[in-house]
Amino acid sequence: MTVPAAAPALGDFGQAIERIDFVRRSPFALGGARHHKEWQHFVVLSAELDLLVNFSYCDDARPRALQGAEFPRLVLLLRERGWDGDVEQFAMAEATSRGGRIDLTFGGNRLRFHDGRFLIAVALRERPITVELALAPVTQPAYVPSIPMLDGPPLNWVVVPRLQVRGVVTVAGRRYQLDGAPAYHDHNWGHFLWGHDVSWEWGFVLPESETVPWCLTFVRLTDRARTRALAQQLLLWRGAHLLALFRECDLEAEAELVHLRPAQVFKVPRVMALVAPECSTDVPRSYEVRARARGDWLTCRCTGSDMAQVVIPSETRLGVTIFNEVSARASVQGCIDGERVEFCGRSILEFIRDY
Repeated sequence: MTVPAAAPALGDFGQAIERIDFVRRSPFALGGARHHKEWQHFVVLSAELDLLVNFSYCDDARPRALQGAEFPRLVLLLRERGWDGDVEQFAMAEATSRGGRIDLTFGGNRLRFHDGRFLIAVALRERPITVELALAPVTQPAYVPSIPMLDGPPLNWVVVPRLQVRGVVTVAGRRYQLDGAPAYHDHNWGHFLWGHDVSWEWGFVLPESETVPWCLTFVRLTDRARTRALAQQLLLWRGAHLLALFRECDLEAEAELVHLRPAQVFKVPRVMALVAPECSTDVPRSYEVRARARGDWLTCRCTGSDMAQVVIPSETRLGVTIFNEVSARASVQGCIDGERVEFCGRSILEFIRDY
């Protein structure tokens, strides 16, 4: 369906992001609900590399954990000549978060929102990767609250689907100057455990040419067996403005039965490759989302080419939760309010699986 509300002017993006995208943090230390999780997620897709950076807080769910104890984590994945990156966990004393703002410091790494831009500074401790980036939003943000979960309260989602990046990434002495590369950002928070009865399939499409006005993102939450859809949404922007929103019964998703099978799968943290060493995956080689409502329609088909995995221990049982991060290309076709939509683009898809 078409979104009729007027979008904010370009100068209002910073204020809108500050109002809805600020870090919430766990209420458990103050007697509130436990099992809080929250992450600020960024993906940069330049001509030379794919880059994923994720700052997160996760309540310590162990039975003997102190009230209010959290795990500050930084995930960085980079696809250049191959995959590289790491997962770094920090002591509470090494992490600070300024309340009601987007301003996180994990060790020597920092994420903040200042003067209308996200500023990211990362230097991994054990890998030769540094990041110094400024990401300026070129679309309005969207807030998607109350996404249902089976084992707890709803999940919340803020998305800024298109940003322009300037800055420098270095990898083992190789220096990449980014000047206008496209990027994606979202922010999620809720109360649940890894290993709960939930799985999700998520992605976005940024056009290959900056002159193309379209971009989109979609998400589908299901039970662990992927037999029951809990929520599904697709959001389409034209230029700076959110133009169309499809949800629930407006959408169909189809995963190809042939799986993506890279020769080897890069896994972080590296020690978790000993726990889950398999190269075979149940990640589809292609994934198609079809949306139709009130005469509007869209078809988005994503085809994966490579993948990496973030592997974390399950919090509910003996096993692991795997975040499959898939480098993909996409084609989008459709018609919104009588206007033809057709473009090709790139993405990092995410498929979460429990084993």
